[in-house]
Amino acid sequence: MHDFDVAIVGGGVSGAYCAWRLQRTPIEQLGPILAPLAKQRPDERLRVGLFESSNRIGGRLFSVSLPGVALPVELGGARFLESHKRVAKLVKHFGLDKEELPMSDPDGKNLFYLRGYHSTGSDWNRPGFDPPYRLESSERIRSVPELLKKVALRHQDRLHQHPEYYRNIGFWNLLLDELSDQAYQLIRDVGGYESIVSNWNAAEAIPFVLADFAPDAKYYRLQKGYEELPRVLSEEFKAAGGKVLKSHRLHRLDRNESSETIRLIFDQGQSSSEISGRRILGKEVVYEAQHVIMALPQKAIEMLHPDSFIFDSSTFESDIKAVLAQPALRLYAAYSHPWWQTARQITAGRSVTDLPLRQCYYWHTADPAERNSNSVLMSSYCDGTSVNFWAGLARDSNQYQPPLHAQPPGVAIPTGDDLNNSLAPEAMVQEMQRQLRKLHGLADLPVQNPRTDPFIIPPYAAVFRDWTQDPFGGGWHFWKIGFDSKQVMRRIQRPLPEASLYICGEAWSTQQGWVEGALETAYIVLEEQLHLQPIVNK
Repeated sequence: MHDFDVAIVGGGVSGAYCAWRLQRTPIEQLGPILAPLAKQRPDERLRVGLFESSNRIGGRLFSVSLPGVALPVELGGARFLESHKRVAKLVKHFGLDKEELPMSDPDGKNLFYLRGYHSTGSDWNRPGFDPPYRLESSERIRSVPELLKKVALRHQDRLHQHPEYYRNIGFWNLLLDELSDQAYQLIRDVGGYESIVSNWNAAEAIPFVLADFAPDAKYYRLQKGYEELPRVLSEEFKAAGGKVLKSHRLHRLDRNESSETIRLIFDQGQSSSEISGRRILGKEVVYEAQHVIMALPQKAIEMLHPDSFIFDSSTFESDIKAVLAQPALRLYAAYSHPWWQTARQITAGRSVTDLPLRQCYYWHTADPAERNSNSVLMSSYCDGTSVNFWAGLARDSNQYQPPLHAQPPGVAIPTGDDLNNSLAPEAMVQEMQRQLRKLHGLADLPVQNPRTDPFIIPPYAAVFRDWTQDPFGGGWHFWKIGFDSKQVMRRIQRPLPEASLYICGEAWSTQQGWVEGALETAYIVLEEQLHLQPIVNK
């Protein structure tokens, strides 16, 4: 007898959602494929297993609690839009507390440090403001979102009429056809992202820009961390009788022709060396399942043994290469008080620079008058080539050790084990501090007293995550030029029609880069491939 009716590989949000829904769906709603399997059980419930290669559930939702601060930091996905209905429904269902995440300082104090010049949000809102770019006259009166949306709106109707044309042109090419090179550089620098204006499939980029840069778009974050969502899903899955198996890295997929099941071969235990990065083989364990859902990023699938039967498909290898993983890195620092408020009167939102920091979010600004004024910066949120800059500093083997005067009273210095091995190295923190001073216009201020000067205090903790590392390959994915996403999405859901093997995840969705996209594909696999009854008002 096989081990599981359904085995789900990947403990990110799409895998946790699939596991939760399969385990808790009553037999009368399972549909014709899965209901007969449930009928074989005394409790009429499916036997579902959720496998995860790491020691935690969450995938690219990775929330870390820094000492002395109540609000967790998000090393992975951090926010969702008001329009993300699937996410919003789950947040409401589980009663998770959310709050709005502002994108700008309410008083327009947030900074722009571009090409060696400082400006503020208020400056950009002022008529006649001239940024340090040689813009054409028609480009000077527009904000960065307006410039970007101007191009997208101009091509929106043509996209519906000629989708193949736009599938075969890169968004970068489209922007340079519409705008001057200086306007393109402005969008790239001020927008904060390289990947959004890179050469990905223009047919996908146009609706992405129109949705994400809507003037009334509201962003939200979970007060206990975004990782709370997959964690709650997995906890309820276990409470309903599901089985979670961590530290199980899928190595190979075989068919068991005699039992018409799929054999999953895992390396159980430590899968990589933190020092060298080399893979260390653990104990080999084997499970069999009637159905298998791979809720994995592109890179993790490519890392499977090449003899895995999934690669027997003539189109599958081409389909998994239809998306390109985007480099992404987050770096946070906690301070004993909010020096950015003291120095620049900034309380919320983000500042932007063309330095490798790129985007700096004022994640938590405490009241300096309070006894506990510990505050947190998302010091760097970067993608593209800037990730390579920080990756070089990440090789420093010396972990950052804060000086005694930086440590708030009663707050212990965290260790690697405390923060899931995410502590930043010394070289990275020192460079971060140097660039933060430049961004905030404090680089040339003389050092008076390192214990009391509010403008130069060092952090008491710093954490980071580089998402280019295995098994993720990147922070999110974008469709490559030349691929029809609708066709690839349809094929990738079930790569071999004769095998009960399915794939879901953010990479092959219409909302790449978002949890909503991961849930979208999970819904499709469960309802269109496995024929679960749809959730009403989803």
